[in-house]
Amino acid sequence: MQKKTAWGLVVLAMASLLVIGWLVPQDPDEARWEDYLDRIARLSRQALPERAPLPLLPYPGASELRLSLPEHRVNLLDYLELRHCGLMELISQRNSSLGKLQADSLRLSHELAFIEQARACLEREKLDDPELVTVMSQVVAEKEAALPALYWNVLASSEEIRRFFSQSPSASVGDTSAALQSLEQLSHTLVDHKQRGAVTPLNLELLLETLAHNQSGGYLLRRMALSLRELERGNQLLEGIDPQRLCPRNQASTRARRLRNVLDKVWGPRVQQALAESRRQRQSLADSLEQMNGLLDSPPAAFTRWHRHYFGQNGVESRMETALERHVTLWQEHLGACGLMPGKP
Repeated sequence: MQKKTAWGLVVLAMASLLVIGWLVPQDPDEARWEDYLDRIARLSRQALPERAPLPLLPYPGASELRLSLPEHRVNLLDYLELRHCGLMELISQRNSSLGKLQADSLRLSHELAFIEQARACLEREKLDDPELVTVMSQVVAEKEAALPALYWNVLASSEEIRRFFSQSPSASVGDTSAALQSLEQLSHTLVDHKQRGAVTPLNLELLLETLAHNQSGGYLLRRMALSLRELERGNQLLEGIDPQRLCPRNQASTRARRLRNVLDKVWGPRVQQALAESRRQRQSLADSLEQMNGLLDSPPAAFTRWHRHYFGQNGVESRMETALERHVTLWQEHLGACGLMPGKP
């Protein structure tokens, strides 16, 4: 009987832990917000507002973003003639089974090398066949015209970038600063290359590898969406406070002083500080996305839709900043009426 009772207590304890684990957010950002809002709800004697779904929009897939590139075929006689230009090896690499499957970043390196060597060949007049010279000049011009699309594919549709923008709650987030710096360097390098019309070799693999193993982009967007939702929930709570009961005869009640304590000890050092850190990181991300958006005159519609969802005129960031301003104003109005005006927390 005692053994059955002991086992029953063990099972009950385990079940309780499972329930607690299910109810309490495991994400530290969610836990911070829930603690903050729960304190306001208890002190104002209100129920916590329901959690709406996060306003997330997944990063578009490769099929929606990737731009097609022209392919060029070289016949055998022309191929042999190109040995004078040192282009045979490049063409062989591109036509190999591995070359046809190479990542866009490697394809970019190949195209830049081809253009550079072909230009030099034409300038030095190494080709004897005038018709081949005409064809080669046309191929170089077409490859140069296709470079912006290839820059775009590297920067916007690569597997590494899509991993970087993964919004899974369990996404791997390492050194956010290093990842954002890699994205900034990658976008700046490609935009600068395009603007200068440069064909010098680029080594982008280390930058892309950093992004492939760090989902900071998606994490920051998810964090921003979470902040919007939780600020709106917080505003509901603050709007539900009766100012007459909080400050009878314009005097601070015990509840008002406790709310001020929440403002000083939870909002300022924990929630607001996290918001400020997120804003700095988000600005770096937004700057890189703006450069990405400027690579093409008309980016794919899927990217434009995704970009506007977060950073457009009525996007998540704009709505979050509006909700934050409203949140601060509500605190000032409530505590100011009690003589506990905090200024701008």
